Amino acid sequence: MTESGRSMQGISEAVERQLGTADPKGSGFDASTVTRFSPKIPERLTAKRREELVARCDELSPWLQGPFLLGEDLVVGGTWRNDSRWLNLGPEVPEDLSGKRILDVGSNAGYDPFMFNLRNPDYVLGCEPFAFIEQARFLESIYETGIDFQPPGWQGLDPQVQGAFDLVHCHGVLYHEPDPIGLLAALYEMTAPGGLLIFGSMMHADPGVPELSRLVPHAYYGDDTWWWVPGPVALRTMIESVGFEVEYAFANSAGPPGEFATMNGYVRATRPA
Repeated sequence: MTESGRSMQGISEAVERQLGTADPKGSGFDASTVTRFSPKIPERLTAKRREELVARCDELSPWLQGPFLLGEDLVVGGTWRNDSRWLNLGPEVPEDLSGKRILDVGSNAGYDPFMFNLRNPDYVLGCEPFAFIEQARFLESIYETGIDFQPPGWQGLDPQVQGAFDLVHCHGVLYHEPDPIGLLAALYEMTAPGGLLIFGSMMHADPGVPELSRLVPHAYYGDDTWWWVPGPVALRTMIESVGFEVEYAFANSAGPPGEFATMNGYVRATRPA
């Protein structure tokens, strides 16, 4: 088995523990309402092409991000319903990103980079070190947007190599990371002076100790890649500790049902000019 295959097998096992199936299917999608990420999406699919696309999607399962329109009325993915998350995230992103460079860290299947790309940036780099990058590259082979999907994790980011970015987005990475300050410091270095950081994470939801962080000794919701979760005040303090100026938090919502209460939310911050 390839390294990519082993990685996806582990992800499938975690998904099965959480959802009771290793191949969750997004359902209830009306293709006419799904965001079109590219004018290259075919309006019609031959029976053979539809069969090929479905087979490839099955090979790349599980699909957690979505929904993604592949052509005609064929839609894949959406367990996490990223379109719903963008109802809150979208207003925080400048409507016109012309002339801007965008970095997305932890891209998974690429939903966020594809959304950023709709706002006409000069360049989008999507970083995904796990096997989900194969999903993103499959979608890019259909959409042909020019998004650059690359496999390094945050440890492989270097402004001397990839350059600095006007907008840095990172969601769903911090609580999987045993070196959270290292992650945040790397994001600071990749953000251009005056640039914007939009940072999303799970947090513990205990209102009595928002300034503390909670360790996860074994697993959360069947996922043994959770190391810890910060409280909302702790998260803000950590982001400020590496040099960012926090503007505000937004889009708090309930987290997955696990061993203790969590919430998901965003922090908007800037690197001082």
